Amino acid sequence: MRALVLTLLLAATAQAETATEALKARDAEIRAALPKQGTEPTPATRKKLESIVTKAVDLEGMAQAALGKIWNETSPAKRKKFLDAFVGRFRKATGEQLDQYRSTEIRYFPEKKDGDDTVVPSEVIVKGDPTHIDYKMHEDKGSWRIVDIVVDDVSTVENYRSSFNRIVKKEGMDGLISRLNGTGKVADAGGSKGSSR
Repeated sequence: MRALVLTLLLAATAQAETATEALKARDAEIRAALPKQGTEPTPATRKKLESIVTKAVDLEGMAQAALGKIWNETSPAKRKKFLDAFVGRFRKATGEQLDQYRSTEIRYFPEKKDGDDTVVPSEVIVKGDPTHIDYKMHEDKGSWRIVDIVVDDVSTVENYRSSFNRIVKKEGMDGLISRLNGTGKVADAGGSKGSSR
């Protein structure tokens, strides 16, 4: 009985975690997984770090929002190809920024509500250079997921949507998927530095 009560209490505590606390926990997990200063991450370590960074991001929701109305006009098979390419591109962009992570200082500011979402304002400082980042987050079954990242007032979702719509109009969905898979240029998260942190 006592074990059951403890389990319920722990579950309640986990569900009470704020959006800011979820981001701080992710940050601590990333820093703990980083290799020692001056040591190049192995492919396995880099893959683990990319997984930690992206697991709190609602990549499917972000991909759908970025594609906008085109999502509903796309076949299920092509949606899957697009989603796979989008996730791969996002993870790659994240991995390319991991080497800077040790030297970053992150400051979080009070949360604010935005409809059903919660916005966590933050400031990321890399080598003395500050970048303002707002994390728009949504709670789902006690877990916080990032649904948009706004870097210096530039929305990642809106930036992607503008780029994706332009590419689809000229090259179709196949052209967009090819670009996301690395065979062409496409805007990355937020269009600015530090966006996938």
